[in-house]
Amino acid sequence: MHDQQLSIDRCVCHDVTFERALEVAKGRALSLEQLADELGCTTGCGSCEPYLRRCLASGQVVFREIIED
Repeated sequence: MHDQQLSIDRCVCHDVTFERALEVAKGRALSLEQLADELGCTTGCGSCEPYLRRCLASGQVVFREIIED
């Protein structure tokens, strides 16, 4: 069996990569809430919210683990 590594890199509901979200947030100095209004991230299923919070805080755009908070 082939072992696949987990790679989470986007808001799947709106197909927005965390890299793109970070670029927009930094370029326009947007908060997470403003970013949600702009790109739709966090407004679908909401599972991208903890990833986006970490992305905005750290600059990380690809995650190898499940983040729930």
